[in-house]
Amino acid sequence: MANYLEEYCARIRRGAAAGVIDKPVLVDRDGVYAMTYVPFEHSNAGARLVLVSTTPGHAHVRLAAELTESLLQRHAPGRTIQRENKRQVELGGKLVRPNLIRMLDHFGIAQLIGLPGAAALWDDGFALLQPLALLPYATTRRGLAFDGNLEELNAVAMLRRVFEQRFLAALRQIDKQALFVALGRTAWSALGHAVDHGLLQRRQLLGMLPVPARAGSMVKYFLREVSGADLSPRDPVRHRTVWLDAAHAELAAAVCRQRQYMQGMPAACLEA
Repeated sequence: MANYLEEYCARIRRGAAAGVIDKPVLVDRDGVYAMTYVPFEHSNAGARLVLVSTTPGHAHVRLAAELTESLLQRHAPGRTIQRENKRQVELGGKLVRPNLIRMLDHFGIAQLIGLPGAAALWDDGFALLQPLALLPYATTRRGLAFDGNLEELNAVAMLRRVFEQRFLAALRQIDKQALFVALGRTAWSALGHAVDHGLLQRRQLLGMLPVPARAGSMVKYFLREVSGADLSPRDPVRHRTVWLDAAHAELAAAVCRQRQYMQGMPAACLEA
């Protein structure tokens, strides 16, 4: 990883941010799949909330290069580059962070770890947050960001190896009281896989949010800002309402149970 960071920074010094956007640092390639480096290794040892995504996308690659270029101009050391990319970029960008904050606040998830709201997770409360990707290298399939399911991921030896060595191994280092939220169904399946293999306890899993970068009405529907009747006949979200409703109910019930557990009260929330 250190060598990847060194090459990444050297390429930016030579050609600015475009140096790694146009010619990324290749980690591995296997047929139609490719993995390129982004400096997202930083971990917060005392994290109490883990937000699990699938893999960085093209926007994250660009944002990471631009931020790293800015930090290098200020002579920031490697550890600072990794930390700030984790804080500002991994779950950042105009399509991701605002929707993510809205969804977390809808359920009051930040309050479960003593913060006033979700925005604090990327500010004074960042030490309590751990963003974590199943495939922390920017992974593409035929040039598009990987969005396959867990079965596809495990069927490709290159992807499975990184998933096991970088994601599953990282779970062993996280506080046993930390709470987990998945961003999307693939991430949720991976957390279930971790429970099945004894790496997490089921009680640590709060639930699943839809991928916050998705355009359209998915997040609005999930947040109850629009109803199914409000969706246009051609809106693909019409075909996703069943699992979105189930995810909303499961997450709401889990947050309720966690609040009652923290208050020493008997659990009275409905099981999802």
